[in-house]
Amino acid sequence: MKDEARLENIEQLKNLIEADPNEHALKEIATLFVNAMNDWPTQNQTNINEYIEELYNYFGNPITKDAILSKTTSDSSEDSWRKESAASLLELLDIAEKQNQEEDLEQLIQTIVKYYQNPSAMTDPVTLVEQFGGYDEKMDLSSYQYPTLELLPNLLQSLFSKIGQEASDYKLPLLLDGSEDLKLREIYHHPNILLAGTIAFGKTQFVYNQLVMWLYLYHPAQLKLVICRSKPVDYNTFATLEKHFSAVSPGAKTPLVEGKQACSTIDAIILECEQRLNLFQKAGVKGVEDYNNKFVSRTLDPNLGHRYLPNIVLVMDDIQTFLDENTIKSLIALTQMNLYTGIYLLAVTSQIMSRKITPQLRANFSVRIGMKLMSQNESKKILDRVGAEKLASPGELIYEQGERLVKGTQPYVEYNFIAAICEFISGQRGYPSAYLLPIYEIELPSIGDFDIETRDQLFIEAAQLIVMHQQGSTALIQRKLKLGYNRAGRIIDQLEAAGIVGPFEGSKAREVLYPDEYTLNLYLDSLTKNNYKIDTPSGSSDQDKNFINNPIERKVHGDKNNDTESALPKNINKLITPQKYNSKILLYLVILTIVTAFLYWMSKV
Repeated sequence: MKDEARLENIEQLKNLIEADPNEHALKEIATLFVNAMNDWPTQNQTNINEYIEELYNYFGNPITKDAILSKTTSDSSEDSWRKESAASLLELLDIAEKQNQEEDLEQLIQTIVKYYQNPSAMTDPVTLVEQFGGYDEKMDLSSYQYPTLELLPNLLQSLFSKIGQEASDYKLPLLLDGSEDLKLREIYHHPNILLAGTIAFGKTQFVYNQLVMWLYLYHPAQLKLVICRSKPVDYNTFATLEKHFSAVSPGAKTPLVEGKQACSTIDAIILECEQRLNLFQKAGVKGVEDYNNKFVSRTLDPNLGHRYLPNIVLVMDDIQTFLDENTIKSLIALTQMNLYTGIYLLAVTSQIMSRKITPQLRANFSVRIGMKLMSQNESKKILDRVGAEKLASPGELIYEQGERLVKGTQPYVEYNFIAAICEFISGQRGYPSAYLLPIYEIELPSIGDFDIETRDQLFIEAAQLIVMHQQGSTALIQRKLKLGYNRAGRIIDQLEAAGIVGPFEGSKAREVLYPDEYTLNLYLDSLTKNNYKIDTPSGSSDQDKNFINNPIERKVHGDKNNDTESALPKNINKLITPQKYNSKILLYLVILTIVTAFLYWMSKV
């Protein structure tokens, strides 16, 4: 082996496997490896490294299932005893491929040896986590106690007990019907859910029910919540779960997201999603389920950035209150890339007909649920068919199952019971902080280093738009030029660097430093013609705001005698009348005088 392990003796490995108290995929694979090594027909074969070298010599490097098959299925009768013994190696690789996506036998054996060469790690969870990362996703809070059913009202204890029994096979269940005919839905394959209903018909209670169910089913290491709320009275008790079940953007003052914070939070979740997809690619898996299984079985190295990935559920109630052009684009991007990543979106709206909920955004919600709606048009908007307008009682809902609509009923859990459950959890030891999402930063060009040759293609058009409207606004550029926020932000900073708009002043609009398009065009023409490079001070003052009334110094790249040249006349804000128009005006005056004199003469005759 290239990197020989300290644990070399097969008997030692066999004893360690038998002493391993944990049942997991790697233990099963290790047992098969010991059996395969014992089956290999070499006398006194006890050294693992020598065994691997012998396999190299016979099968080649790397030792894959295809390499073994090509050798064992050949017509040659040479070493027939080795070919028969290789069957155990094929069985070993078959299981490894299914459970761990590992195809190289040598790497698989290295993983087994790495796990078992330190016996203390198998009995000391703290050492295990420090050395290898989270073998078991629950070890960090191994003393965590799940909420007890006694915290619920008597009528609901049997329901949640039944949910606990039936949801064990679900990756993440959604409670659709809490009646005796319990109905759950697996949303791993459909991670985006949209619920629409009239106010006061149970939409927020629906979300509460899902959150409570998940709190009963999952350990804090397995589930993280991001809650965007439109009303300050909702979800307050879930804020106490910050160190157990919350995911937040770095620097967030509260785990509950409100108002304009939603867009940056969604962008941070998109970055989390992209990071997960990169980890899947490195691990050779398709989704979070296979990835976590591979991580738990200790075949992924935390030193290479691998980590256990919890489910993240983004709740948006009411979604239309958070939607602007940027948030819509971010949500569309998230809902197009979060499949099998363990990132889910549960959106609630009371205004399904809102134009903010665009057809493209609505189409990305593969699970749609309707509560009481006001009209057939609203029902068609959410379900593509009528039916939701006929619902009457709060808590009733309707959803699509196959080609038919199915009714369901949500249980009512009083808020004081939900608060008691959250208090039970928050009273236990939690993590040092909430789960931190990636930091979302907008990369913008340096204001003091603007070069006309590196300007945006729409720089001139944006400058003309800003001056025409006399409004130094990023939103104006976005709306009129149909650009994203990032690009519009870069353009507005280029305009500031070029001296067309003033510096950022908080909530106030930027000052437009050119009074009309004529003076602006003269300035832009001079920039293009002379290839000027402009440096603007980072600070701002009254003098800075009026600097366009002064000559703009040219950065000379050639003859120093050109230093006295200036880009524009000193008083650029004054209307400049070109000389070629003066002669025309004089001619008009002469003709007007002659005509007037002729008419006066005719009147006297």
